[in-house]
Amino acid sequence: MTGPSRRTLLKHASLGAAAAAAAPVLLTGSADADSERDGPTAPGAVVAYVRNQRTGEIAVMAGETEIICHDRALASQLARIAHRATQS
Repeated sequence: MTGPSRRTLLKHASLGAAAAAAAPVLLTGSADADSERDGPTAPGAVVAYVRNQRTGEIAVMAGETEIICHDRALASQLARIAHRATQS
């Protein structure tokens, strides 16, 4: 059994990165609202991808750490963003 092609992997990774970048805007309603939040932030890049939209399973990776969370609303929003990105 072969895995995904390099092109497919890069395409999905770029969509995940775009969706992850949009997540703060989706969660707060505006990019400016993000600057009002207090709390810890990741020291570097954060990548998130939807593993299962139906269950809301999202993998979030920061550094060498991967955390699985479940948020059906966020998974649906990210999937809609990814769909729009593929339509461009």
